[in-house]
Amino acid sequence: MSSKTTLLFTTNPGLEDVAAREFVERLEARGLGGGEATPKPYGLSGYVQGEAPCPRPEVEPLARHMRSIYHILRPVHEFRLPEKDALAAIRAELGRVEIPELRAAQSFRVSTERVGQHPFTSMDVMREAGAALVERYACAVDLTGYDVNVRVDVYHDICLVSLQLTREPLDRRFPRAYHHRAALKSVVAYGLLRLAHLDRPEGALLDPFCGSGTILLEAAFVLPRYELHGCDVDPRAVEGAQQNAALLGLEEHLHLRRADALHLADVYAPASFDAIVTNPPYGVRVGRGIDFYRFYSRFLDQAHRVLRPAGRLVMLARKRGALNRAVRAHRGFAVRHVRIVETGGIYPALFVMERRPSSG
Repeated sequence: MSSKTTLLFTTNPGLEDVAAREFVERLEARGLGGGEATPKPYGLSGYVQGEAPCPRPEVEPLARHMRSIYHILRPVHEFRLPEKDALAAIRAELGRVEIPELRAAQSFRVSTERVGQHPFTSMDVMREAGAALVERYACAVDLTGYDVNVRVDVYHDICLVSLQLTREPLDRRFPRAYHHRAALKSVVAYGLLRLAHLDRPEGALLDPFCGSGTILLEAAFVLPRYELHGCDVDPRAVEGAQQNAALLGLEEHLHLRRADALHLADVYAPASFDAIVTNPPYGVRVGRGIDFYRFYSRFLDQAHRVLRPAGRLVMLARKRGALNRAVRAHRGFAVRHVRIVETGGIYPALFVMERRPSSG
């Protein structure tokens, strides 16, 4: 009788479908057909439930190589909280739940993510759940040197109990000599690249706000046959991105230079790139009081010049309305897709656009 494995993955809210597709694709690449993935199980943003027709020892190593997720969880128990005495219900349920890993462990910790309005805090949840598990399993609590991390997450009126199988987030895959204060998470960079739908195996890609190089470093693995270019107006960022590329042995693969994204046509030839994938500044790097409509308008003009016809422009925009107005006024791009993505407590819009041919 074949076994089945169910895992939960965490990602950025707004990228659940990207993570779901990656899980199924990785199963198929290993010859494990029949896998499924459900974005937002239980209605939970930032989560994906994956099911594979094989034992967990086969699935977990595969999941650890996913580029769209932060943590891997094994679901244990799920229940709905009552309107009253929710903490007592949590303690009672944790006192009954069976977690075989705790019987062999010497220490554990409880961690909690809580979403919604509740008359209790996350610390209250951890305290009650921890007390119930100590009583049931006689296992010591250790917040740093733990053997098992028990997640007791509360999402409105749902409590989800799981074991976190990853100690460090999987997005910390690049060593860094240089850390940019506004660096993009590599999971989000992966999402931008996947949503660009660059179907050709070869091409040229530009990140004109490259910062520490996260998008380009991710592209070196996702699009290994692409020619990768990046620029930034800040010389410290360009030097830092070069240092980060060197740590991965990619210094010859990434073509970096100092340049202003609002003057791309001065440094790059017309129709040089198949795609621009980038994370423009939200105002921190370009000063307060910026006119975002003018900023986006100038950038769209320059992007249109250096992109090839039908080339893709994928970017995050904190000021969605300003970008929409700029796109309508410019008329050089067709918006193919827009979604909201949460990253670092900010909710920028992710735009996927296609360059229209020049008129005349």
